[in-house]
This record gives sequence, structure tokens and C-alpha cells, in this order.
Amino acid sequence: MKKFLALVLALVLALSLAACSGGTGYQIGIPADATNGGRALLLLQDLGILTLKEGVGLEATEQDIVENPHNVTIKAMEAANLPASLPDLDFAVINGNYASGAGIGDKVLTTEDAESVAAQTYGNVVAVKEGRENDPAVQALVAVLMSGDVQAWIEESYNGVVMPMGAQELDIPEIAEPVTLKVGASPSPHAEILEHVKPLLAEHNVELDIVEFDDYVMPNTGVEDGSLDANYFQHQPYLNDFNAEQSTHIVSVATVHYEPMGIYPGKTASLDVFGK
Repeated sequence: MKKFLALVLALVLALSLAACSGGTGYQIGIPADATNGGRALLLLQDLGILTLKEGVGLEATEQDIVENPHNVTIKAMEAANLPASLPDLDFAVINGNYASGAGIGDKVLTTEDAESVAAQTYGNVVAVKEGRENDPAVQALVAVLMSGDVQAWIEESYNGVVMPMGAQELDIPEIAEPVTLKVGASPSPHAEILEHVKPLLAEHNVELDIVEFDDYVMPNTGVEDGSLDANYFQHQPYLNDFNAEQSTHIVSVATVHYEPMGIYPGKTASLDVFGK
């Protein structure tokens, strides 16, 4: 009898440990790249879904998870593929631009706080080759993007998926003869925002030529080799890493907006399963 009870207790203990070891809970997709993956994990921690090692901040990885009370399974994948993967996941933490591009921005359950370190760190920038910061056409682009009207339009147009950094009233330089400014951008929201400012720039003799890219390399290589005058698609940490890895000389000239990461529903409709 004692042997039987011991066997039962051992089985119960084994099942309990298995239940706590991961792999059987809700599946949450996060971006696989280090920059956005750490940011996603911080959002999950802010919501009490998991706990990270103290002090890891935006450098957090899955190996830094020290408490997983809800037994979630983290699925890291290419950030651009997360919206299409929602039917196979319970939730996904998705960048605002990918959510907007996939038409799911209004489905967001919660986002990073506007005052969070992540939101402030990952503002999206207009970038140029070093030495072109004072180009009049570039300055005109920056002044129009940062104007009160355009910053308000950004806030009104994206239902919180894309948020303006705040208006700056900058002088638009006088440009006597028409010039063309070729700018590389991701389709949403960057190219959409540029399309909005295109007629405003035309009033100041700047013809905006918008070139859309689906990748995060060519817009920077184009600025470096001179085939593009500027780009608008990335946040500052990504630009810093790109310059370090590729020995490029690209600098930001304005931080226009930020895209708060949000949690989107897949197979599970609500964060109520976590007591939220």
C-alpha cells in the first residue's frame, strides 16, 4: 500500500512539474530580432504575464524569463510574419507598422504606454547620409513632417497604432527652383505619411519621390550609395546597429513618430485568461 501511495504521489508531482515547465500554455508570438524581441518581453512583463531577470531592460531574451506563472510558450518569428501567424497563436506582440499594414490595428488589446522607455527609445526617424543634414530639401521635409498639422494628422489617422512625437514649429527654407527629393520608405505607415505631406512640400518647390521597400536593408544602402536622398522606415537603435555592422555613415535628422507595440488576439480573444 505504501509503495502504491508513493507511486501515486510521484506521478502527481511529475504531472505538476510538467505543467509548470512550459509548452502546454497559451502561445504568444514575438519578433525574433533582438531589438524588438526584448521590447515585446518587457510589454509582457508590464502586464504581469511573465517576469524577467532584474535589470535586463530592452536587452531581454527568452533566457531572461525567471517566472512564468501562466505557463505561456513564447514563439519567436520574423516580425513581418506575425500578423499572418495569428490563427496559429493565442496572441502576438506586433509592431505598429505591421499591424497597420495588415489592417488589424483596431484589434489591438493593449499597447506600450506612451511614456514607456521602449516607446521613447524606438521613435521612427528620417535619415540621410552624413553631410546632408543641412540640405534645404531635407530641412523642408523635416519641417513639414514635424508641423502641428501633420503631427495631428498622424494621431488622428492610426487609432493609436502610430503616434506622433509632438509638433515642432520649424522654418521651411526658401527653395527658388524645383528639386526632387527621393525618399525610401516602408509601405505603412511611412509611405502613407509621406504621401500626405507630398502636396505640402510641392508648395515649397520640393517634389517628393517616394520609393517603397519591404525590407530593412535596401533603404539604408540606398542612402549610403546616393541612390536615395533620405529614408523613413526605421527607429534609432536599428540605425545605430546598421551603421556599426555595415560601416555606413547614416544619421537621423528628425524623430517623427513612434509605433507602440501591441498585443493582438489570435485563437484567444481576450487577455482575461491572464486575469487582465
